Amino acid sequence: MNLRSLRFFLAVAENNGVQKAAESLHLTQPNISRALKALEEELNAQLFVRTARGVEITEEGELLRMRAEEILSLVDKTKAEFVDSKGSELSGEVRIAAGESEGMRNVIRAMSLFKAIHPKVEFSVTSGNSANVAYQLNVGLSDLGIVFDPFDVSKYEYTRLPWKEDWCVYLRKDDPLAEEPFVTPQMLRDRPLILSAQTRGAGFLKSWLGRSLEELNVVAYFTLINTPKLMVEEGLGLMISFDNLIDLDPNGPLMIKPLAPKLHSATYLIRKKEKVLSRAAQAFHEYLKDYALSAEAAQNN
Repeated sequence: MNLRSLRFFLAVAENNGVQKAAESLHLTQPNISRALKALEEELNAQLFVRTARGVEITEEGELLRMRAEEILSLVDKTKAEFVDSKGSELSGEVRIAAGESEGMRNVIRAMSLFKAIHPKVEFSVTSGNSANVAYQLNVGLSDLGIVFDPFDVSKYEYTRLPWKEDWCVYLRKDDPLAEEPFVTPQMLRDRPLILSAQTRGAGFLKSWLGRSLEELNVVAYFTLINTPKLMVEEGLGLMISFDNLIDLDPNGPLMIKPLAPKLHSATYLIRKKEKVLSRAAQAFHEYLKDYALSAEAAQNN
């Protein structure tokens, strides 16, 4: 397996056919077909099946596509880092994996200020839950991560940021709890709940709820926020998540209620231990930590 054959394979997958892939790469069809056949023989797997409309990727092909995209992304990133390291002006790409939260606004402000100082630096941001962020860091697809409790930060080099996230309940306005000033664990005892996948297997909510998740009526877990919002709208259950995560329409069907007692999540900036970052990523890592210290000092004054 080589990088050339992986690029050919991805071109066939993206174009749904060998002929269109050859045209996009400005190569002949036999060259692509031979490389594809050799790749299938090496992996002992069928990557595509022929259809009336071209080719269709197989399940094994989907697995290779995911790995090929990761491999080629790392190769391109490595090349770019060597080119960037030779210039006097700071440039290059800073790759950040982050969970969804209103607190990300502070990180984005730091990005904007940093970009004003170093206009040749570019940012690439991937959204996901903490498991996605950890994966991005572990395989080298991202340089830095932003995660929230519950998350085991001890495996990483981390900095606690001064921005906390408050938890709340998202519910329909016609729900009986809509008339309550806040929501307590007792009020949720027998209610269908929609929870972040990050809380599964963690004791974070257990201490607040006073019982294990297995004892609760959990109807769904989520990673990103739009689908669970629709679940709440359709009456599937109540969602426990960060407040200010969704820009709710005042005239829409949903509202939020604070928790009592209050529940907060700390925010962390993480990176792989002993990983050498590019000049741009290292510079932004230090800048964000300094920015957070200044913000914390301002909060305390």
